[in-house]
Amino acid sequence: MFRVEGDSMTPLFASGDLVGTFNSRAKIGNVVVMDLPNYGYVLKRLEQVRKKEVMLCSDNKEIFSSCCGVWQSKNHLIGKVLFKINLNSKASIKLEHSLQKLSGIGKKITSKLC
Repeated sequence: MFRVEGDSMTPLFASGDLVGTFNSRAKIGNVVVMDLPNYGYVLKRLEQVRKKEVMLCSDNKEIFSSCCGVWQSKNHLIGKVLFKINLNSKASIKLEHSLQKLSGIGKKITSKLC
């Protein structure tokens, strides 16, 4: 899971969203996470694909991203995005609350076992 930072992929992904990835064959148009030297983790869309390289682009054309428009090694590909969780939605707040409750239950069970 990765937390989105920045606005380069708006409106589909907002800063603060969580994305889940899977290491599978990505193709043109997929949104991917890459771990790029000098950039760290980036969330971008695949614009072009070669045998050993990919070219990335941002969805938000108003923001310039220097890792876009240049060829990047596929070795840095973490995976394509399968889902996102918007942490600002009411559903995610309920989910987070439920997970906190489950975490508390897990701690109680663990302490009884020890």
